[in-house]
Amino acid sequence: MINKQKFKKYLPSIINSLNAYFIYKHAEYNLSVYDINQTNQALKHKNIIVYTYDPNNIKNFINDNNNFYFPMINKNETNITKPNFYFGGINYISQIKKLSQLTDTNETVIINDDTLTSKLLFSIENRFFNTIPFKWNQINYNDLNNSYVFLNTAPQKSIQILSNIYYKNINPILILSTQINYNPILIALTQPQALTKLILANSIINPPKELVDIDLLLDSDIKFNWLNYSANILCNKIYNTLTNSDLFFMNDFLIFIFNNQINYKTELYQIVFNAFKKISSP
Repeated sequence: MINKQKFKKYLPSIINSLNAYFIYKHAEYNLSVYDINQTNQALKHKNIIVYTYDPNNIKNFINDNNNFYFPMINKNETNITKPNFYFGGINYISQIKKLSQLTDTNETVIINDDTLTSKLLFSIENRFFNTIPFKWNQINYNDLNNSYVFLNTAPQKSIQILSNIYYKNINPILILSTQINYNPILIALTQPQALTKLILANSIINPPKELVDIDLLLDSDIKFNWLNYSANILCNKIYNTLTNSDLFFMNDFLIFIFNNQINYKTELYQIVFNAFKKISSP
């Protein structure tokens, strides 16, 4: 279930990634796509993957007896708990906490845009720091000197910010970002010198190589696309349920689902010699 109009651009990649997982498992399956606004009673599927960023949309499924999987929402973003609801959203609290261990001050500069993810990240960062916020297109770059800077911006905007920091000779202590910027486009479109201070949190860890290859053949991506990654882990849950396999350990991804939420690990990366390189945790 998905907002077909809103996700029109990404729908082929989303569907192809789900196909890739079941092809990888050599499973017989039937995959149907419904608009998220469709009445639940019209659906007879036992396992329904719901693509929505908005936790408020969860209440639309409370009285339904099907199993629902929300790859875009983390359980800690909602107070709704049901045994037939499973969540796959990235644990941004864990990622920001991990990044915060690299700082030695309580004051940080935060650069935001107007997306829901950026607003969520900013609300979390306010729990950890005294924040100095800027809109991505209204930055006083001199205030970034000798500061820890968090980028809550989409990769295309982050590229502009990183390039401006470099060309304006601004010298932050570190530039930090969550999963939102773990994207090879930063390497492709940014000067290497502009990336030297950047540290990224990443929870896409060791997806199966054969699955990565199938995704690429289907013009999709699981190695860097966390949405496809989380949806595939939830597919692992569906597959294990239907085959009476382990309901907590997702064997294809070596990861657990605890309390109906994917239990992500978080690792830190730098970009070195045009590649993401894992660094030692603090």
